[in-house]
Amino acid sequence: METRFGNFRKEGNRYILKRQYGFALVIVIGLAVMTWLGYHSENKAMMWIFGILTILCMLSVFTEKMVIDTDAQTMYIKRGLKPASHIPFADIAEYELGRVIYIFIPVNTSLNVRFISSGKEEYATIAQGFSAGAMQRILNEIEQITSPYVRKEQV
Repeated sequence: METRFGNFRKEGNRYILKRQYGFALVIVIGLAVMTWLGYHSENKAMMWIFGILTILCMLSVFTEKMVIDTDAQTMYIKRGLKPASHIPFADIAEYELGRVIYIFIPVNTSLNVRFISSGKEEYATIAQGFSAGAMQRILNEIEQITSPYVRKEQV
């Protein structure tokens, strides 16, 4: 019996994280509103700055990707306009859930992975959203997918 995942789409032995539009949509709409305000206030500099930021943010959203390849035992993470990270399961040190709260209101929750690459400690963001519960569900699914391939440390 095959396990169903709510946040991942399975293609062969690859698991692809479904796009998370919630957080990015709020940012894109906010930037687009600022562009519109710049246009109607006849502040052309504001219009161009926020217009370009809106386009860059939209490009960032549509180019992001997270793939778990169980054949190669690697994670492929492409977030934003930064270069992609290829992370072997053996190099993963831990997962981290980070939360930003402003005046008692959670404004961002991110799921990060800490890994060792060429002897240096690095971080990559797997997903972002508003709720810690959604990020925890993604983490649980990642651990369920990768657990047969990760060597357990003896305590």
